[in-house]
Amino acid sequence: MTGTTITAQPGTPFIEVVREFDAPPQLLFRASTDPELLARWMGPREVEIRVLEFDARPGGRYRYVHTDDEGEYYFNGVFHTVVPNQQIVQTFEYEGWPGSVSLESSTFEDLGGRTRLRNRSVFPSVEARDTAVESGMEYGIRDSMDRLAALVGPARGLVVVDISMSLDGYVTGPNPDTEHGLGIGGDDLHLWAMGARSGKRDKEVLDAAYERSGAVIMGRRLFDFIDGPTGWSEEVGYGAERDQSDAPPVFVITHSVPEKVRLSGRRFHFVTDGLESALERAHAVAGGKDVVIMGGGETCGAFLQAGLVDELVLHLAPVVLGGGTPLFAPDAPVRLDRVASVSTPAAEHLTYRVRRTS
Repeated sequence: MTGTTITAQPGTPFIEVVREFDAPPQLLFRASTDPELLARWMGPREVEIRVLEFDARPGGRYRYVHTDDEGEYYFNGVFHTVVPNQQIVQTFEYEGWPGSVSLESSTFEDLGGRTRLRNRSVFPSVEARDTAVESGMEYGIRDSMDRLAALVGPARGLVVVDISMSLDGYVTGPNPDTEHGLGIGGDDLHLWAMGARSGKRDKEVLDAAYERSGAVIMGRRLFDFIDGPTGWSEEVGYGAERDQSDAPPVFVITHSVPEKVRLSGRRFHFVTDGLESALERAHAVAGGKDVVIMGGGETCGAFLQAGLVDELVLHLAPVVLGGGTPLFAPDAPVRLDRVASVSTPAAEHLTYRVRRTS
């Protein structure tokens, strides 16, 4: 990880800040758009921050206040462009200097598990830029970048629940078992990934999910199915039909290790001491990529209820199953913010940020 570089050429209304982080773009993007995380690094550490409003979408507004021994300092702006994991463009105004509005652009450059964060500010005049520099903003910028680096830590991706679901909330059809797989009608949930309905855009969604996956977690019931006679093969596995030689390692949460495994060459690891242990082991081998919980429904639900998930990716299939395995428990609400969506004839591919409850 390199230090922070601040460039403010004399006679120009620009400031550019560049820093490289040992973390993937999606983690830096989340830290920049989740108000709870933002409050942990924005501004010098001796200043308290309270986020009053934060709606990170095009047209959304934000406002926060810094407090120190001398008083309160309010800042606000409007988001113009928000491209997940790639770019944020927003206005910025210190309310102590009303009318002096700058335009800020942040880009997240993927360096293969690391990120180059580049922030560029355009002020309304050279004088406004110089006033900002003379106010001591350099110290605040450097301390903020150091705090952000400490927050994201060494390369560690997001925890993502990625699963297909019916319109009525089921991730299998009725009566799922090792013989019948996903239950009655359950195979229709995955026609977007492998089947007649799958199109070019669906394949792009599938490929992007595969590329971001550094490790996979699943429950024992799902493993028993994919290890069964109608389950995965040398040609079909994680990421559907593709070369499985470089597939990510899979951690199976179970009460006991099976005596015999058909897919013994597939880097399966059995975890008998709970969700958090599986998560730590998965992060340790993911190489800064995401850890994906792919199922089954009970395992995904358990991770969501435990507050261990950063993103929920739903592939909403155009089918009503009328029964099966539900993803969401009726007495365990999950609060979500939508960050991306892709619509195809085969599915609605929806990405949500999971709000932390603790």
